[in-house]
Amino acid sequence: ENLVPTDSTKNCSKCSKAFSLLNRRHHCRFCGQIFCKKCTNTRMELPPEFGYEGLQRVCEACIPVIEGKTRGTAKKHTPGGRSRPKEKQKTAKDTGVDDMVMLSDISEKGILENLQKRFSHDIIYTYIGNVLISVNPFKPIKDIYSPETLNSYRGKYPYEQAPHIFALAEEMYRQMIVNAEGQCVIISGESGAGKTEASKLIMQYIAAVSGKGEDVTRVKNVILDSNPLLEAFGNAKTVRNNNSSRFGKYMEIQFDGRGDPRGGKISNYLLEKSRVVFQTPGERNFHIFYQLVTSLSSDLLTEFGIRGSPTTDQFHYLNQSGCYQVDRIDDIADFNDTVNAMNTMKISLQEQKDIFRLIMSILYLGNIRFQPKGKDELSVSNKDALAAFATVFKVPPAMAEKCLCFRTISSGVGSRGTVYSVPQSVEQAEYARDALAK
Repeated sequence: ENLVPTDSTKNCSKCSKAFSLLNRRHHCRFCGQIFCKKCTNTRMELPPEFGYEGLQRVCEACIPVIEGKTRGTAKKHTPGGRSRPKEKQKTAKDTGVDDMVMLSDISEKGILENLQKRFSHDIIYTYIGNVLISVNPFKPIKDIYSPETLNSYRGKYPYEQAPHIFALAEEMYRQMIVNAEGQCVIISGESGAGKTEASKLIMQYIAAVSGKGEDVTRVKNVILDSNPLLEAFGNAKTVRNNNSSRFGKYMEIQFDGRGDPRGGKISNYLLEKSRVVFQTPGERNFHIFYQLVTSLSSDLLTEFGIRGSPTTDQFHYLNQSGCYQVDRIDDIADFNDTVNAMNTMKISLQEQKDIFRLIMSILYLGNIRFQPKGKDELSVSNKDALAAFATVFKVPPAMAEKCLCFRTISSGVGSRGTVYSVPQSVEQAEYARDALAK
C-alpha cells in the first residue's frame, strides 16, 4: 500500500513545510511518502525485492527498518561524503525485448540497441510482429537446435515460447493444416547472414513433426539430403562467407491432408557461372571441384584415364585465387555426403560417374593454352593438357583442338547454304574455352 502520493500533496509529511518552486517534493523509495529534500537527505541500498539499484533516497523513519531487513549490510550515504557508484548488475531487462513492436523507442538506434543486448546474451532471434530477425552468431550456441529444444516448440503458439526459427516453422505448419492453405516463408539477408542454415532448420523441423510412414520418410530424406547436393554444386567460399550460396532458390514442398510431405520441387535462379572460370583472391570455386579432386579413388582415376593423383593447385580454374582449403570445411567428408545425397535422389552409379567425368573435364579444359600459328591461324600450345581433356571427355584430340581454335559460320539457306571454318584469335579461343566450361 506504500504508493507514491500524487502531486496534490502540498506539505512535507514530517516537517509540514509547504512545497514550492524552491522546496520541491521528494519521496522515500522505501515507504513512498512525500517529504522535502531536508527530510529525505539520506541515501541507502534497498533490499533486492524493491527492484532498485544503487543508493536511493529514504526518510529518517525508514532507516532502522531498512537496516533490519538488510541485517546492517546496506550501504549508507549522507551529503558531505563521497559514495562509490555501484557497478550495474545484469538483470533480465538487459536481454532486451522479444518483440520489438513493444520498444518505447522504435527507431533505427533503438532497434540496433535491442538486438545488441540480445546478441550479447547469445539470444539471436527477435520478433518484429510476424517477422523473425536472426543474427548470425558465427559460433556454436549450446542446445539452441537440440532435439529437446525442437520438441519444446511443437504445438506451441509463438507467444508461448521465446523467438526461434522453430516457432516460425511451427506457426507455418499449423496454419497450413488448420486453414488448408499454402504457406510461404521468405528468407532474405546479405551474404553470411544465415539464409541457407535457416532454410535447413525449417526443413529439419518439418521432418521432425510430420508423420513416420515409409513413403513419408523417403520424401523427408530426399528433402533433407537435397541440401548437401545443392551446396556442393551451388555454394562456394567468398571473402565474407565460407559457404555462400551463389544462386537463388525456391523450394516447394507438397503435403497431404494429414500434414505429411508427399513431394517437392526446387527451382534455381541466377547461378554464378562466371565463378567456374575465375575467382578473386581469397575465394574458391564451387565446392564440388575441391571435393572431387581430393576424393578421387583409384578406380575412377583409371576409368577416366587420369595419370597420377591430381591436386587442386594444378588446375587453372582452381589456382587463380590461391585459396584451396577452408576452415571448418572437410572436402572429403562433404564429398561422402554429396554421394549419399545422390544415392538418396536415386541417381544411378553410372550417372554419378558421368557427372564426375564432366566435372574433371571442365578442370582439364581450363588448362588448355593457345598460341598463334602462322598468319591468321591458331593452335594449342600445351598438347598434354589437350590430350588430358580429350581423354577424360572421351573425344579425339584433333576434334577438340579444331572446335576450340575455329568457329563455324554458315551463310545461305538449304542447298545453297555454305559453312565456313574461321580461325579465332587467342583471345577469342580463350573466351570460347571459358564459355564451354560455363
